[in-house]
Amino acid sequence: MGTKNYIVALELGSSKVSGAVAVENYDGINVIAYTSEPVNGFIAKGVVRNIDETSKCLTSIINKLETQLDGVTIQKAYVALAGLSIQSIKSTVKREFPEYTKITQEIIDEMGLENDSVFCVPEGYQRVQVVTQEYKMNGNTTLKPIGMSVKNIECDYINIIIKEQFMKQLEESFQLAKIEIADSFTAARINAEQLLNNDEKRDGSALVDIGAETTTIAICANNLLRKLCVLPLGGANITRDLQAEHVSQSDAETLKIHAGYKAERFGESTISSELRDNIIGARMMEILQNVHQQIKRSGENPSNAVITGGAAKLKNIEPLLNENLPGLKIRIATEPFIEFTTSNTLKVRREEISATLLGLLKAGKENCCLEPKIQAVQQVIFKDEEATTDTKNDVPQQLKDKKETLKETAQTKEKEEKKSGKTKKKPSLISIFDGWTDSFKKTAKDFVDNATKEEDDYIADDEDDKN
Repeated sequence: MGTKNYIVALELGSSKVSGAVAVENYDGINVIAYTSEPVNGFIAKGVVRNIDETSKCLTSIINKLETQLDGVTIQKAYVALAGLSIQSIKSTVKREFPEYTKITQEIIDEMGLENDSVFCVPEGYQRVQVVTQEYKMNGNTTLKPIGMSVKNIECDYINIIIKEQFMKQLEESFQLAKIEIADSFTAARINAEQLLNNDEKRDGSALVDIGAETTTIAICANNLLRKLCVLPLGGANITRDLQAEHVSQSDAETLKIHAGYKAERFGESTISSELRDNIIGARMMEILQNVHQQIKRSGENPSNAVITGGAAKLKNIEPLLNENLPGLKIRIATEPFIEFTTSNTLKVRREEISATLLGLLKAGKENCCLEPKIQAVQQVIFKDEEATTDTKNDVPQQLKDKKETLKETAQTKEKEEKKSGKTKKKPSLISIFDGWTDSFKKTAKDFVDNATKEEDDYIADDEDDKN
């Protein structure tokens, strides 16, 4: 692979698809490419609806990223899993021992395998991730049970599931776009890692991501994910209600974000300030009260509510948050807790790069790109996909044929020299070729070029002798 480790991340949202490329440096990650495209209905509530249109959008995103990469080709990408169909279900595994037994890694692994086998995945869903909670032993809890001597052990697992059809449509879209999925991560966990501070992760927080068409709630405590659910409500509900009052979509978005709630005056508008406030207030109340109910049903008792997403940018939203999320300390997350820089040539504001993309770029480890020089070498070596390979030296068949041709040529000329009585000390082409074959650390292209040059030089010297 190339000298750089390129990480590519893609986020498929209900309002836009965005992509970014980064390389690691000494102080974090350096984002060197970014682009996005609007979604025109082919993704709804975070779920791919039109496979063909989604694949076209992905192809366009990849092409735009590659134009910023100076000849580098993108082969794969890391993807965030989100959308209406994703949720979490808790399961429990218990072990009883006849006498005090020291907990080993083998016991822990067996409990994890037991959870995998006994957990009943709902029909039409598949499990995409499992989050291990604390271990309960003799009335105590710990995250590190190995080495402890106990008579019983119990562990809860958070099983994250997603509809099989959603995954199938997502994977097919990538296949049509000819982009491999390097790995996938749950967007809610990625965002919780990047948007919650250490105190919020430890003390208990509900991360509320209010997107265009969905609202995702991730409840964390003691640095672990406890609950994940998605509501079919988002900021687009406000926009549609404003449009119903004979306001264009662009004007409705402007009113929602920049005028916001309880603004004294905001330019000229066909809708009164009172009606605008009633619409925004009613829709946000609907979203936030549903969020509050989900927090109560989780059985957790978080101290904080951290609000993010597009609708979190709505002006003067704080009174609505405090009113509808009582008893929680409210914070609006504007910047992710991740160190990153951007390339000098990147014409994008830092705040445009979402926490999800940054989290994917940070989590990714596998190189996702192919650099130009590597491409050229591969084209030489693997031009004929059907070429057989020498099992001893791993040399393509076409190079073996070239070797035999050069051998025959050298042997013929040697015979002619003996007949004519003319011989001269020259390097043995055959021995050189064999030497290259045995140490095939150079590229195959250099190998053939050098062999051909030796042969041409020998013929030229022979002609000079005759003259």
